[in-house]
Amino acid sequence: MKTALIICTENRDTLSFQFIDTLQESQMAHHIIASDFQHIEEHISSCTDVDQIVVFPCVIGLTENLHKNLQNRIGTLQKQHTHIGIHLANPLGSDPRLIEMVHDRLSTALKGTQNTPILIIEGLDSTQTFHFEDFKTLPDQIPDVSTLIPDRNGVGIWTRAVLPDVPNAQATFYADDDRFSSSVALSLVREKGLFIYALDAQPLPVSFGGPLRLLIPDHDDRCANVKGVARIVIS
Repeated sequence: MKTALIICTENRDTLSFQFIDTLQESQMAHHIIASDFQHIEEHISSCTDVDQIVVFPCVIGLTENLHKNLQNRIGTLQKQHTHIGIHLANPLGSDPRLIEMVHDRLSTALKGTQNTPILIIEGLDSTQTFHFEDFKTLPDQIPDVSTLIPDRNGVGIWTRAVLPDVPNAQATFYADDDRFSSSVALSLVREKGLFIYALDAQPLPVSFGGPLRLLIPDHDDRCANVKGVARIVIS
């Protein structure tokens, strides 16, 4: 059964095309279409090769009048296209998962504020702090981590951009407000390690391992994938 998903809002231009692209990559439907409320009928008429069409209002809530308007229009479309199942999905509304997302964005924003560093490195002789804006100006940028690690998304940097070169030293990574730590040879992590620090041009969300996610490709160790890195101690 082939399905089309029409993502609609008041203004189509407010929809993130990266969001639409991600939905398409998920393959949850055969067609993912961005629309404004005004042009739903046009998009439904263009979906001639599907069995089901779902219209999803990508908004927190709908006014009573708009909700009734959409219901009436979908009812008319169902009568016009009897060979296709046409359905109106609920808006985002008060879905508990939205609360989790808001909490996640709140935590991420607070950790990425101008006055709050996202990384502290305690070296042998000095301590360095880095903010989100600092990371964007560092060398050794990785614009798309998925080109190196297919199942990981975001913008990263190679760890050598921030870690000092200290012979025979260890790097201990602290995460989750210092409730988790893991150590690895500094030379190894400088050679192969990377940090993911951004997603969709914003600080990496906590739910994705922010503020920093350490990855060491092709290294079989618990330090090869550490979420929530915020402090590093060199010893």
